[in-house]
Amino acid sequence: MTLERARSRAETLDSGTQKEIGERMLAPPRVVFSEIRAYLYRRCEKMRTKNDPYDLLKLVPESNGVASIELGPTIDKGPTPEHLHFESGARLSFGLTLREVDRGSQLVAFRYHYQLPAKSSPEYLRFDLNEGPHPDSLVEPRGHLHPGLEDVRIPISLHDPFEILDRIFFVLEKRT
Repeated sequence: MTLERARSRAETLDSGTQKEIGERMLAPPRVVFSEIRAYLYRRCEKMRTKNDPYDLLKLVPESNGVASIELGPTIDKGPTPEHLHFESGARLSFGLTLREVDRGSQLVAFRYHYQLPAKSSPEYLRFDLNEGPHPDSLVEPRGHLHPGLEDVRIPISLHDPFEILDRIFFVLEKRT
């Protein structure tokens, strides 16, 4: 085993992620936005929380057919009214960037930050898909998970935006 071999494997993983992004088609950004809003509404209603997904979730058109779907702050620096709050004391913020192509869209980037309740270990889990590859994909894979440590990035496979929400609502939140 060598550092060069580890870097080569990491670059291969990032190339596979890029290929999968190109092959995976989602609905157009406005439709994905509506579907996420409906998903969050149903989950909040089921959890009987005071969150208002219609107010919290934003669709932000950018340029060149790119749009962002945002809930809460981009960087979590503490609780805000813009977060989605769970009864457990956990909170969620996320940003999802899509590029419109043909009659659908492709993932560009995402960041889902799930802050666990106070005194939990780990303190948070953050699922990231960077907009492009990092010069050192061994240190920062394009798709990665921060397991409560900012400088630690564990590679993850490409996920549909709903798959991450499913894990947060039906797996992580059930454990808190």
